[in-house]
Amino acid sequence: MRVMVAQRFRYSLPATPVAGAAVDIGHLAVRIDLVLTGELDLVGTAPEASTEESLRACALRTVRDMSSGVMVRGLGSATPSLRSSAGHVFTQLRHAFPGPATVAFDGECVVDFGRRCGTAEVTVRGTVGYSLEVTALSTAGKPLRASGNGRNWFVQHDRELASIGMVVLVAVPIAPARLVAAEGV
Repeated sequence: MRVMVAQRFRYSLPATPVAGAAVDIGHLAVRIDLVLTGELDLVGTAPEASTEESLRACALRTVRDMSSGVMVRGLGSATPSLRSSAGHVFTQLRHAFPGPATVAFDGECVVDFGRRCGTAEVTVRGTVGYSLEVTALSTAGKPLRASGNGRNWFVQHDRELASIGMVVLVAVPIAPARLVAAEGV
């Protein structure tokens, strides 16, 4: 009979983007940033012979996978859809215009996926907040000079944003120091 050990970790998400992309659509460029906020629970299991270091390494690889493969569709609408290859469930709660050329879509993201690393396996679970921030830039990469409020530029450029179709966000490296061992399993 094989004896398994378990280790519990917590990962505090930074208040910085975990994934992003930039798209040039002619006279306008768009920067897209995904920010996740909150804490995630990770439970790692491995054969008794495994060390805490091997479980920690697997946990870090699993957290890195969390923001890989996030796809965004419908940027020209008030309710773009987000999907992830890990199966996260994104629920938009609101959208706002925090700047003259920025729209932010905010909501909750339910995370529940796992990864196998050799003989170890890690499961990540939690409900965190998300913000998908879409900022229009001039083709020179500088913030777009938009008159009035953010709603104006969004309405003015909704067709161009819709023409993007789908964008796959690129994951940003994670900070290993934010992964801490937790008590109990």
